[in-house]
Amino acid sequence: MNGMNSRALPNMHALQRAARIAGVLFIIATASTMAAQIILSPDLDTSLGAADLQNHLIAFAVLLEIANALASAGIAIAFYPVLRRCAELAATSYLGLRMIEGAVGVVAAAVLAIIMSTSADEVPFTMAMHDTAFLIVLLVFSCGTLLLYPMLYAFRLVPPVLSLWGLIGGLMLLVSCVLILFDRVEMGGTTDLILSLPIWVNEMALALWLLARGVDLKHVGSDYDRAA
Repeated sequence: MNGMNSRALPNMHALQRAARIAGVLFIIATASTMAAQIILSPDLDTSLGAADLQNHLIAFAVLLEIANALASAGIAIAFYPVLRRCAELAATSYLGLRMIEGAVGVVAAAVLAIIMSTSADEVPFTMAMHDTAFLIVLLVFSCGTLLLYPMLYAFRLVPPVLSLWGLIGGLMLLVSCVLILFDRVEMGGTTDLILSLPIWVNEMALALWLLARGVDLKHVGSDYDRAA
């Protein structure tokens, strides 16, 4: 029994380290997304590519969106060893969704980069393509929250308030995306902001919790014993 516990302990440390890495990536993904959206505000869209300063801002937004895409995929990769001990199928599905999210995010960033070399007449069409790709990113992300937060709640990996907050915030974002898809709400508008803000704040709160406290592993302790 002592030998089993001694083997399980390093494994638990590795899982806590993975959770903290996921926390760092949550911060990178959330902060880069919010910063990119601020840069790509409607006020800027009216004259994209018209000045060197704006081209520099677009280039920075492209880098931010790439950072978000890579961090989003990285979150699921880092968190997977923890989540698969809770529900392997759900964890694998979450991993797949975030990989898709990351891939589409890179496509959105690539489309955004094209804006810097297009004529003023082509900017609205190219920006519309980017917005469509980014909407898909948000749709996939919101679907991912419907897998992640129930796992966090069911196995008490983090405080229940964070799990419930994330689940509700993810549902609100999904509603916003559907409304945007059917032209009921404008992307980046007030309604979109109200519906989207809870999940972004929650992701930062979750990240800070993971960095400070890690995850509570006692409810999946039997898995460590079997793995050991």
